[in-house]
This record gives sequence, C-alpha cells and structure tokens, in this order.
Amino acid sequence: MEPKYGDVIKITLQGDAWALYVDNGEIVHLVLIDEASGTNSAAAKRKVKLKKDLLSTVSGNSKSNYHVENKYDGSLHIRETRAIQRSVDLLLKNQVIYEIEGIFEQYSQLIVEQLRYDNTDMECSGANPGDLIEMPSPGLLYSHWGVYVGNGYVVHLVKEDSMGSSGSSSGSLFDSLFGSGYVWKDRLTEYVPDKNYKVNNKYDKNYPPRDVRDIIKEANEQAWKKHEYDLLTMNCEHFATKLRYSTAVCGELLNVLIAVVSAVRRSSSSSSSR
Repeated sequence: MEPKYGDVIKITLQGDAWALYVDNGEIVHLVLIDEASGTNSAAAKRKVKLKKDLLSTVSGNSKSNYHVENKYDGSLHIRETRAIQRSVDLLLKNQVIYEIEGIFEQYSQLIVEQLRYDNTDMECSGANPGDLIEMPSPGLLYSHWGVYVGNGYVVHLVKEDSMGSSGSSSGSLFDSLFGSGYVWKDRLTEYVPDKNYKVNNKYDKNYPPRDVRDIIKEANEQAWKKHEYDLLTMNCEHFATKLRYSTAVCGELLNVLIAVVSAVRRSSSSSSSR
C-alpha cells in the first residue's frame, strides 16, 4: 500500500525505525543529535530531534524495507491532515529537542504516533478548558495570548504571514500592524516547546467568564480561518478575551502603543537613511 500524508511508517532496514509520511516521498522521523546519544544502553540519556528525509534514503531504496502501520486507527482519534501538517511545521521550525531516557525505538514510535493521533495524554498540567493562556513574545514588550480548549490545544490569533510563531513579518509597516490575521489551533507544547506559558485569567474579577462549553464551541468554530487583525483593537489578547468574556480586552495596550511608536520610528529612520 502506497503511503499517504500522515501515515505511520515502520522501517525495518536496520532494526525497527518509525516515521510519519509527509508527501512527495518524504518522511519526518527522530534522529540522534550528539555523540553521547549513540550508546545502546536503555538507561542512557539521549538528545533527539525531528528531521525530514526522503523515505527512499532511510529505507535503503527498497519498498520491502518499510510498510504502513496505522495500528491505532480503530481505537484513537486520527487528527485532521491540517493539524498534522501544522505540528510538523512547528516542530521542524522550532528545532524542538527532546531529551529521552530509555529505548530510542520506543520513544520514536511514541512521537510519530502522537503526530497522527489525539489522546488524553496531551493535556497540559494546570490548564482547564476555557482558560486564558499567556505566552512569551521574544523581542516584544507584550505577551501572546490564546484560549485553552482541552486535549493540549490552544486557539490563538496571529498575523497571517507569521506562521503563528514569533519573529518579524515581511511587508510594509502597515501590513505588520493591521490587516489579515489567522486563527490557529495548536498543541500548546509544540507552539511553546519550552513550556514557558501560564494560565492567566486576570480579568475574571471584572468580567464574568462565559460558560466553558460556549467558549470551546466558538473557539473551535473560529479555528483554521482568516480573521481581522488590528494591533490596537483586535490583537491576540482582544481575540482571546472576547472568547472568554464576550468582551475584547487588552491590558497591555500601553506596551502595544510603545511598540507601534518604536516600529514607526525604525521605519522612518530606515527610510531617511536610504
């Protein structure tokens, strides 16, 4: 059977190896990333990361050395293709490094199967559905915000051209501050791999939270869609608080305004120096 996007691949060239098929003859799989990881001791600590390769290369150019093995399709929920694609993109972009202790092949299988399937093990400790999640925005004066919807997922609004990850956007200054956004539904531990996030329902004393079921329903309906983005009136915090309270609030507006002024000054300085 020819593999399709999101299929779990078992490769038997040299022992058992596990991968996820991602189309165009490519797979993603875990690889060891340091010398110490080469030990065969089951108790040894290893550092590993996700890597993209050609299936033909990893399987020794022989179809007899691999097969599709989606063995939990009947018992676990299969994620949507777009969700799998998003996870793969984030893990590769963020160069997430795992430190494991145990048998490499078993951990490799676990990570690959977590990409294909949803399960309750992905829940984030301390977070309850409907909670506001505050996440770091490296290099910026303000935080990034989203709403936790359970099973490890956070729904959040970002500028459409930023892939939902931190960093500078291309285009004009106006485009970077206003215009079109996109609502992602991400696994929180993939979007913030260092787990530097916190639950922060800081407006609960001023605004009564909506029924959790309504928050989750609306958040899931908004996910995977384009959305208005305006740094001053509809940024990530406005979006998240509107889901939780039905009122768009941004307590970091002063920091946002400072960031806008700084961006304008940088743009003006760059233009005048040309």
